[in-house]
Amino acid sequence: MALVFFTTFVEQYSDHSHNNKWQTLLDIEVITAKKLKTALVPLGIQCPDYDVEMAQKGIADANKWLHLPWPTLINTMVSWVAPYQQRYQQQADNAQQHQDLFALVADHENAIYDFLLAEQAGSAESLQILQRFINKHS
Repeated sequence: MALVFFTTFVEQYSDHSHNNKWQTLLDIEVITAKKLKTALVPLGIQCPDYDVEMAQKGIADANKWLHLPWPTLINTMVSWVAPYQQRYQQQADNAQQHQDLFALVADHENAIYDFLLAEQAGSAESLQILQRFINKHS
């Protein structure tokens, strides 16, 4: 879902001054998806490259927000991402098995959430948060 969501913003968001941010967010999704698939398939967990239902949900979510100006969009996304960030971090903290996979998902969500908070605060360092994730996990 997130891959399609961010791809939709890369391709269609009206304020092109943020395309580098959308592309970097998409890069994080691609890196995370590849690493998860590499780890999960040997465990017998199927990871299709494309899921129609999830893609449709990603497009529908993006279409709800494509028209929003950047500050409003960031505020909306902070509220949207916060519960996932908290849940994934808690799962990583409590993981008894496959801690590296839970840590990857938590790192992924933490990077996105921290980026959004930095954008919300008007920080010029927001992209560096995403780049640190990319550097760590590439």
